[in-house]
Amino acid sequence: MGSKRNRGTEEHNASKKMKMDFLQEDESLVPVKLNDSCGHEVRLKATGNLSSCQQHRCAETHSPIEDRSAESDIIFPLYQSFRLMKTNEKTKNSTPPNEDIDTEEAIEELEWNGAGFVFCGNLAAQEHGWRFWKKAIKLRERNHIPKAILIQSESEKMACSNTSEFQSMEALEMLFWQSRRHWCMQAYLIARRISKKCDCFPNRFVVYHLFKSALQRWEKRKIPRHRAFTTSLHLFELFGETEFLDTLVRNETKSEDVVHSTFTEFFNTLRDPQRIKTELATVLTYDNLMTCLVFSFVYQVKVHDGAPIDQIILNPNLVIKSKAEKLEEISQLILVILKLMVSMPVSEAESERLKSQLEMYINIFELKRANVKPNLLLRVCTSHQGTPNEFKLIKLLLKAGADPNALDNHRRSPLHILTMKEQAYSHMWRSNSYLTRAQDFTSVVGAFLDGTFKDTQVDVYGKTALEYINIPITKYPNTKLCRMVGNFFFTRYLDSLRK
Repeated sequence: MGSKRNRGTEEHNASKKMKMDFLQEDESLVPVKLNDSCGHEVRLKATGNLSSCQQHRCAETHSPIEDRSAESDIIFPLYQSFRLMKTNEKTKNSTPPNEDIDTEEAIEELEWNGAGFVFCGNLAAQEHGWRFWKKAIKLRERNHIPKAILIQSESEKMACSNTSEFQSMEALEMLFWQSRRHWCMQAYLIARRISKKCDCFPNRFVVYHLFKSALQRWEKRKIPRHRAFTTSLHLFELFGETEFLDTLVRNETKSEDVVHSTFTEFFNTLRDPQRIKTELATVLTYDNLMTCLVFSFVYQVKVHDGAPIDQIILNPNLVIKSKAEKLEEISQLILVILKLMVSMPVSEAESERLKSQLEMYINIFELKRANVKPNLLLRVCTSHQGTPNEFKLIKLLLKAGADPNALDNHRRSPLHILTMKEQAYSHMWRSNSYLTRAQDFTSVVGAFLDGTFKDTQVDVYGKTALEYINIPITKYPNTKLCRMVGNFFFTRYLDSLRK
């Protein structure tokens, strides 16, 4: 037992000594190899000692990986845009030659290259990136050029666990001993700062590697559920509602479909109703869910209008789903989010905001894209379990303008489905515990009949919605519903006499 403990201590000390030697070694940037996400070998170019400002431009390390790899499809164009934005920035601002500006640009290029190594590489590449950052921080300290401090959004603070970018050599050396997650978070913060300065944020490089490092396969990597939730929330914020989202949706192969991959991982955080009550208690707020809902609405429209129709197989481990599959998954998640939101106590203003968002979604997506079936109302009724919150959601959708006459494959309307489910519980109608459900059901039927619902619509069996609950309606524990159903059949009888 003692020998095993001694051997373990010796191995730990040897590992620690290797890291200490690395921290104290020469600052030259040595060649290193790594594998990309597809398993291809990638060669990293290197520099020697960088003693002057011009040498720090890192011409030999302009891109940490070459164009042969799948990763370079994301990184190399970003480096080109980085140089282009720098040129445009100088042209737009008519910036005269300035040694301090040149020095800062060289520093930023070192930092940028370091972020690329940390994001894309194995341990050797990560340490190579650390050398870039070490060079950059020394140049900053020597030339008294501080880093710009950017204000973080609330979602970014949550996603980054309130982490801020390192500002000193001491902080960088502390980072060396921390986990890869901390390294990748620093790489993200650096790439974000430089991209914003160049007015090219967000971009594919940043969002792709933030997803890869902080969210992808979060359950297998044992990333806490609340952190996966907040990272997804921040990525939704970065994707936004702009042309950037259009570009990602239409060119999904260039970033391994990062938007829908994020969407899928976020969906996974909400799949376990029992665990989300405890593990997401601090982040599952009405405002956060509203952010996710609005993004889902926008994303569904973008997918419908611009995503490729067919499934795309990039490699055996990566299959991009078809448009139909994506639209179905988005609808499922929207339903999950809505059910969570209506279960929360909210103010009148928040309720109106949700209704307003639903009105826009129904008008823009469901009514103007008529080939999309079933609609949300039909989905809610199909999955209906008779809970008060489900009845509440159905009435909310009707108020927001959802089509009450949408039909499923059996030509059943939402009310057809509800009355069939209610009839299935006829054995419980005489129970006192059923009174609340009967009252909610009656209120929903009234909402249908008071609107634009076509009560004469029949399904494939030739039955109207209210015919499914007509027998034995006299036993139903709500007299108001009995009167409504009775009036309906009496009116039909009078109509038949007139004919």
